[in-house]
Amino acid sequence: MKARRSTRYRNQLSLTAIVVIMVVVVSLALAGLGIVVGKNRVRALGEEQRRMEDEIRLLRTEIDKLSQFKEKVFASQRVQPRLTKIATMLRPLDEGRILVVPAGAPLRADLDLSTDEPLVPAAIPVASALAQNTKEP
Repeated sequence: MKARRSTRYRNQLSLTAIVVIMVVVVSLALAGLGIVVGKNRVRALGEEQRRMEDEIRLLRTEIDKLSQFKEKVFASQRVQPRLTKIATMLRPLDEGRILVVPAGAPLRADLDLSTDEPLVPAAIPVASALAQNTKEP
């Protein structure tokens, strides 16, 4: 007769060994997931920084273009006819009326800075009439 084989449990790992293996695998998976998430955050921050640098670069070029446009628009040759057209009281500088005082020279009190021009321009009739009717103090 044959000897009867007893069925025995063939799994050599105990329940504690399986739990330890599962804890190690889950820990490694979480560590890997943390590394991936961290690298994705760094990459997203880098892309945002790149976008901001591009925007700053575009704004700087726009500022340069606007300053060049401003210099071109407000050049003296273009502004003077506009001011004359709208009848402002601005006049071009007369080189003979500019006083140059050397550094350290004492100021003289007898300089005559008066001109033959009226104090109030004739373009303003009301102010001119008031200036004629007002007595000097």
